[in-house]
Amino acid sequence: MSISTQFRLASLAVVAATAFVVAVPVSAQRSGRAHLSGTFANHQGGLTHVRAAAAVGSRGSAWRGGHTATGADGSVTHRAVRSAQGAGGGTYRGTNGYTLNADGSANRWHDGAGSTAAGGTVSRSGSYARSAGGNVSGSAQTSANGARGSYQASTSTADGITQHNTSITTAAGASYSGQTTYTRGEGVTYTGSCADADGNSVGCGDRVRRR
Repeated sequence: MSISTQFRLASLAVVAATAFVVAVPVSAQRSGRAHLSGTFANHQGGLTHVRAAAAVGSRGSAWRGGHTATGADGSVTHRAVRSAQGAGGGTYRGTNGYTLNADGSANRWHDGAGSTAAGGTVSRSGSYARSAGGNVSGSAQTSANGARGSYQASTSTADGITQHNTSITTAAGASYSGQTTYTRGEGVTYTGSCADADGNSVGCGDRVRRR
């Protein structure tokens, strides 16, 4: 069997799993699962493994698919996607991947977004890289909004310094803002502040959670 034929067959596994979910609507409340996979030689002198899975039931549907490829030089590449839909209308879709290079450098990334039947939303994304010398840099972000308030967070790292920022606002308007910093060789520092719905500074304690 030729490489091109193997590739088409492996790609069909991902398409078939996706079609399985699409063909059976959540409202039908049927149950079923499918899992397909395939491995074949690639043009980089290594192997590529492709897999896909899907499930449908009374609570919703979900599917995922991805592939991992190796090269003759020892490199590895991975890509994946996943999606879910709840019977009540909530949805989520995300992707992720990473690359390991022959010289020891690497990078990885992820992203995703979803929503609830009540109108809440969530999103996340990020990417990090490691040099052949071992230095790591990158950033990630998360955002969520709903009837109870909002949440925002971000993390960044470079040159031995990692910083995490968080911001929370309740539906009533009370808020929290904080920052945690780790510096290699020095340790961790933290700063944070809270405010009531009128913008007045308050002690953090339980006040933000109770408002």
